[in-house]
Amino acid sequence: MTNPTVCCLAGSALALSGAMALAAGDPPEKTVAAVMNEVVRPGDPGCTVGVVQAGALTHASAFGMADIGRGKPLDPQAVFNLASVSKQFTAFALLLLEQQGKLKLDDPVVKYLPELSASSRGVTLAHLVHHTGGLRDYIEMLYMKGRGDADGTTIDEAVRLLARQTAPNEKPGVEFDYSNTGYFLLGVVVARVSGQSLAEFSRRQIFEPLGMKDTSIVDRYPAPIPGLARGYRKEGAAYVVDETGWEQVGDGQVHSNVHDLALWDENFYTGKVGGRELVARMYEVGLLNSGKSTDYAAGLNVYQSRGLTWATHGGSWVGYRSSLVRVPGEHLSVIVLCNRAEADAGDYASRIARTLLGDKLGPAEADPEGEEPAPQPMAAKWDPGDLSRYAGAYYSEEADARCVLDQRGARLVLEGCARGEVLKPGKPGEFVTDGGSPVLRFAPGGADPDRFIYWSPALRGLPFRKIKESFE
Repeated sequence: MTNPTVCCLAGSALALSGAMALAAGDPPEKTVAAVMNEVVRPGDPGCTVGVVQAGALTHASAFGMADIGRGKPLDPQAVFNLASVSKQFTAFALLLLEQQGKLKLDDPVVKYLPELSASSRGVTLAHLVHHTGGLRDYIEMLYMKGRGDADGTTIDEAVRLLARQTAPNEKPGVEFDYSNTGYFLLGVVVARVSGQSLAEFSRRQIFEPLGMKDTSIVDRYPAPIPGLARGYRKEGAAYVVDETGWEQVGDGQVHSNVHDLALWDENFYTGKVGGRELVARMYEVGLLNSGKSTDYAAGLNVYQSRGLTWATHGGSWVGYRSSLVRVPGEHLSVIVLCNRAEADAGDYASRIARTLLGDKLGPAEADPEGEEPAPQPMAAKWDPGDLSRYAGAYYSEEADARCVLDQRGARLVLEGCARGEVLKPGKPGEFVTDGGSPVLRFAPGGADPDRFIYWSPALRGLPFRKIKESFE
């Protein structure tokens, strides 16, 4: 579960700062301290760092606080919500079930989730593994219903919401579209096929066999975890607790520490659990219908950079950030787990790994694209006329959510399914926000102000119809 965050190593944005004065050959503790002391101030929430070399956790350290209110500092045993780093465990569980002859990755999703038949035609388990399934995003739909990150939501609620969908975002295999929905549904498939929750299956078949004693999957709250670092985000000059009550798993919710993740990392070399053939499957990247590589394997970004193969993934959810960077050819991995929302765990892990690799890195590749330009406000291309025609409450059967277009003088403000987004005319028939998403698409020229299509990158084509009942 994440607001998609993956660790990418190409480009100049991750170049080492000259102020750090790091050099290849420095011991891990010096390299780690140089990076982390630059970004974590005493008394603030921070990060733990693990360096795994040739199968051993050669360095583990902690920077910052685990619990500011209690004055408790982080230590290397601290447990964090891994967010989307969890996805590789879900993929591994799925491959274990395939190895046991209980499913095949080429199976259609509806074989195990028949309630999704209206929106998942042609989607296979493999599509979901490689983020090419094209399904709508359950997280944004829950946000539309007014759920906040700290609210309680359940696995069943999300499945029922996805079962209401009558169409996908796009056909399967057409494009790579990072999907929390896909991995959430894979977690449900593991549970239905195995007869155990994903948490229980993973505990018995992955965590315990590898000796990962401090690792668990949280699928129900409250869930007391010894050693859990509290999650934080910054508000002004202060840090406030930022944690979740969401119980969906598969796309997130694995909780672990650097010591246990070092054991997990070593299994990619030994195959102690699953065997070497299954481990090799974890590195197989997906292909689009066009034959183009997605550079995404089984919960891992796998690609070439600086003459080496990298296998990475990051995580971002509420006040937690995480990253696991592996360089298989050098038997080197760097793990960074943070309990502060503004942390860039992927950047920290990449900088540490690059310095430790030193002259084993090839020349830096050029970055032909550079930074993406900031989105520009869209110029109005039509006159919607009397805004009162559009004002009112609209309901979507598929999203089971209500959008309210509130007229405030010469402005329309989107409420209900959003929080105070000002709408402005964009292309003919469309209202847009300053950020460009979401877009509300009415009939051309506003010919029918009683219905619109809600469009965002994660939710493409949700129909809304005006509620005729008055609010008197």
